[in-house]
Amino acid sequence: MKTLRRYNLKNSFYFITIVTFNRDEIILTNPDLIWESWVLPEPLAWVFLPDHLHFLFDIKDDNISNIVHDFKIRFSRKYRDIYRSGRVWQNRFWDHIIRDNDDMKHHFDYIHYNPVKHDYVGRPGDWEWSSFNKYLTEGYYTEDWSVVDERAFEGSFGE
Repeated sequence: MKTLRRYNLKNSFYFITIVTFNRDEIILTNPDLIWESWVLPEPLAWVFLPDHLHFLFDIKDDNISNIVHDFKIRFSRKYRDIYRSGRVWQNRFWDHIIRDNDDMKHHFDYIHYNPVKHDYVGRPGDWEWSSFNKYLTEGYYTEDWSVVDERAFEGSFGE
């Protein structure tokens, strides 16, 4: 396997996608394990789906690979203690460094639209495992966001 080299830009915003091994639908069996396993940095936006999750956060002066590696290890140990042995996550993860305000908004919206994209719900606000309702309450989104004007997201998001 080739060595993957990642850019690690301090004080940058990152979008990441982490996918379960064999796309096993295990994440929502106990979503509290995600928060118990995620230490820092606090995500600006997030969504949990049965077989993958997305986070958007500022890495500050940390290292993106260390953040994700530590999370995967903590979650895997907790998950295996409760449910089963074996692999939990796919090797590696998808990351994207946010380049500007438009890119930030695009990824922010993509995270919140993701449960609709995968046909789990008809509206982002109906999905319990997302930061969407926090931003709806704060006025960033309206109730009919993405319902009246279906969103199209072009590009790669690591799914």
